[in-house]
Amino acid sequence: MFRTEYKREMDALEPSREAMAWLEGLTRGETGGKPVKYFSRRAAVALALCAALAVTAVAAGPSVWSALREHLGPFKPYGQKLEGVQTFNGIEVKLLEAVTDGYSARVYYTLTDLEGDRLSENTVVSGGVNGVSLGAVSRIGGQVISYDPDTRTLLMEKTLMGADFTQPAVLTVQTADSAWREFDTVLPVTIPDTPIQTTQEDGRGTALPGQNTVADPNCGDYVLSTVGFDAQGRFHALVLFGEEFTNLTAVAVPYVPGAEGMDRYPGESDFMEVKHGEDNITTGVTPEQVSYVELSGSYRGEEEPVELNVIFPLDLQPVEQWSLEPRRAVGGVEVEKIHLSPLSLAVFYRDSATGFAGQAALERKDGTQVPLRLQIGSAMTTEDQDLRYDFWSFDEPVELDDIASVTIAGETFPLDLP
Repeated sequence: MFRTEYKREMDALEPSREAMAWLEGLTRGETGGKPVKYFSRRAAVALALCAALAVTAVAAGPSVWSALREHLGPFKPYGQKLEGVQTFNGIEVKLLEAVTDGYSARVYYTLTDLEGDRLSENTVVSGGVNGVSLGAVSRIGGQVISYDPDTRTLLMEKTLMGADFTQPAVLTVQTADSAWREFDTVLPVTIPDTPIQTTQEDGRGTALPGQNTVADPNCGDYVLSTVGFDAQGRFHALVLFGEEFTNLTAVAVPYVPGAEGMDRYPGESDFMEVKHGEDNITTGVTPEQVSYVELSGSYRGEEEPVELNVIFPLDLQPVEQWSLEPRRAVGGVEVEKIHLSPLSLAVFYRDSATGFAGQAALERKDGTQVPLRLQIGSAMTTEDQDLRYDFWSFDEPVELDDIASVTIAGETFPLDLP
């Protein structure tokens, strides 16, 4: 991830004080009991989904709904329609859908500019899903799914993993900032026969601009101003931005198409800040190895962020679930609970700081394995620090009726659904 992008994304996803205060208010008092088993409601979900999709398609507009439908893919049947609209500073924020399994949630909503063109595919929307944390570890995320310039509508996704979504949750939408830009591309380059010139004014030997320039055909905000080797055999990729841009970050390194892993990036690279850009210098590489340069980075334009400060309470309904509470040793670890949904698997346990990473398997009735993606591992819970959990997500949903068993540390637990 880019050097400045990480901090920017974390700042954008941090919950506001107002959101946390609201959430604390919602969670005061008694909380519901822990669910043990929810039987299949496939037919009910299908019928409700037909009505929900029709209403949502009309409310959100055909292009927005098409983008959401394409993005959800096989997860569409597990979507829950959400309702809520607020307008602030000429931006209408509208809830659309959510997908949750009880411990993770994805929430979808739109921003529509009613007054101008302050939104774009580059817009960073701060805020996110806030819920009652399961423990010390959670994963947050967010992304722009699509932007429709005709309706000036931005489709957003915000995610949170590692929360108890049987408890109240909120969605915060704090600001819409269209000044940030990001780029990630690969450009073909030709290395000149003669060494490029460098300057020693600062003692660092950075490349002079305007030598063997390569432009990005898809973006005119920056240019690969100089590409080539200096007299010392160092490869330079000097990236310069327009003077109107700030917060500049640019990584430009030799790239080998078709190579595996880090072999795609020969040599050792470092960067040096220059006026209006960065000079990326790679050593340990030869001209014969450099036919392409991979560029990535971020920068900021002149647009001012739009303050929104919108908060939506969320009444999220987890999808069907199956759970088992062994409360005994499994593979030498005391397992309290196994929780399975069409979207994820969670295992709660004691007496282990490493958990079951690489020791869990989910088998279908046809004998095939469901690929598991570990999202949270060996995380302490808030209420009981001796209790930890592992959480896996699925790339594609599974029907519980199609699952034969869950295996943890070599011990198999049949689902035995009625």
